[in-house]
Amino acid sequence: MPPTASEILASWERGLGAPAGRRALGLTALARPELDDAELETLPVGERDAALLDLRERLFGPAVDAVVSCPRCGEVLELAPAAEDLRAAAAAGVAGEHTLVHGGYELRFRLPTAGDLADVADEPELERARDELLARCVLEARVDGRAVSAPELPADVVEALELALAEAGPLADLELSVECPACGHESTTPFDVAAFLWAELERHALGIVREIHVLAWAYGWSESEILALGPRRRLYLELVEG
Repeated sequence: MPPTASEILASWERGLGAPAGRRALGLTALARPELDDAELETLPVGERDAALLDLRERLFGPAVDAVVSCPRCGEVLELAPAAEDLRAAAAAGVAGEHTLVHGGYELRFRLPTAGDLADVADEPELERARDELLARCVLEARVDGRAVSAPELPADVVEALELALAEAGPLADLELSVECPACGHESTTPFDVAAFLWAELERHALGIVREIHVLAWAYGWSESEILALGPRRRLYLELVEG
């Protein structure tokens, strides 16, 4: 079942003043209300995105309508990937611990979690955010039997670690494949599930607020009385607006 109008409004209000990273966690809480705060923080990013896509489908249907511009010719392109396909791809990551051996270094690492992304998402310096995220994911690093910290890893090991993370959780950053019909250019474009869902949920929440305003003005009902109407709210709105 999709969230109620009251739950959507409450989630929207909490997200209004929250940083983008924490806003994504709030949406995840709406998608997975059975999880407590600690469980939400440790949810792998792929599972978080799969949960957000499931919520998006329950609220707005299976078609994901996105608009992008061709990086070569600037043509405006309309994309409609299926939420089911995106959700399956997002959940493809392998949770748990992983190992990497490269250039004499032995690493144990894990995939980023929803809490990790929430904590680094608002770091203005991309390089610092990347370094902090990698440091969180590295559980142990050793060279010649000696323990080293994540900041001590050489550039080639960091690059190998990034590749290993991408392979273990291939769609922590979801991407859409794009082929421009005007110039034939093929490319990929990032798809931020949380940002996309937030924009849709905010429009939906504002629509609910408008309905409350119109019905309260017309009938004198309280907000709680209007929200308790459920789907009948739209019927009353049609009667008021003719």
